[in-house]
Amino acid sequence: MKKRNVIIATTIIVLALAALVIFRMMDGVPLYSDDHIKGNTSCNLLNGGLFCEVDDKIYFSNPKDGGVLYSMNNELKHMKRVITDNVSYLNGAGKYLFYTKRNDKKKIDSDAIFSFNSTGLYRLKRDSGSMSLLYDDPTQTACLYGNYVYYQHYDQKMGLQLYAAKIDGSEDKKLLEEGCAPGAVDDNLIYYTGVKNDHNIHTLSINGGSSSLLYEGNCISLSKQGNYLYFLDMEHDYQLKRISIDGGMPETLVKEHIATYNVSPNEDVLYCQVDNGKNNGIYELNLSTLSMTPIVSGDFNYLHLTKNYLFYEEYDQSKVYAMNLATHTTQELELPDSTK
Repeated sequence: MKKRNVIIATTIIVLALAALVIFRMMDGVPLYSDDHIKGNTSCNLLNGGLFCEVDDKIYFSNPKDGGVLYSMNNELKHMKRVITDNVSYLNGAGKYLFYTKRNDKKKIDSDAIFSFNSTGLYRLKRDSGSMSLLYDDPTQTACLYGNYVYYQHYDQKMGLQLYAAKIDGSEDKKLLEEGCAPGAVDDNLIYYTGVKNDHNIHTLSINGGSSSLLYEGNCISLSKQGNYLYFLDMEHDYQLKRISIDGGMPETLVKEHIATYNVSPNEDVLYCQVDNGKNNGIYELNLSTLSMTPIVSGDFNYLHLTKNYLFYEEYDQSKVYAMNLATHTTQELELPDSTK
């Protein structure tokens, strides 16, 4: 009898908490007045969206604390844990952050005991830390544009598909059967590379419908900055190229094998990780002269840009560095470490 009462009591608590989550999700979330507002840069999302600058704060996923969400000021000081979720694909604007939750990648601690889902797409109120669920199954790339978060929706039968969830939780619609990564969204278009039948560059209206072929090639790691689409050409040893958003022939920027890259918002420089097995390291490319300057030798990943810094990590995520864009001085971030 006692066991039955415990089960009933637990069920009531779970249902009550679920009702609270639904209430919060629908409780008067103000929409953005700017239908073209963005939550992060296309290149940051290409690198996992592990850093996101909003106003005077930098939010980031701390690899030394299970990838959970931290914040710091734009002088890299006053680091503090925000929530205990493992986060990626951070998007922020105004009062809210949006992120992909992957607690299946970390050991759930006691603070997360009442967490209903270990994965999903969430909205976080920046001032209070209150969370709301937008989608409750595994997802990967997520991109805030206007009042929708475009994301990869997982279905057990269909796999990944492209969906759009309204930020107030009132709408969740399928845009495309193909589970493309929606990291390049701008001008009411989603730019993406095919993943099932081809690796061409396509465009799709943010409202869905039929897609259009922009460029036929073997492309991956697509991003958009200004009037160009940047990508890696798998047909030519992952050379870094770009093409006009109107199409045409691509321009080769870096002939070396590239692992990842990030383009500055004003498109004056590009940072890339060369991975040719001989001169591995991060390089700075002047986009006017196409001259390359080495920054640091070694194997690095997850290149993120904020207003003042280039962040990058050791390939095994053992260390995170910040390079001051004005002085080109680099420091290792002293991140809170949960293992100590």
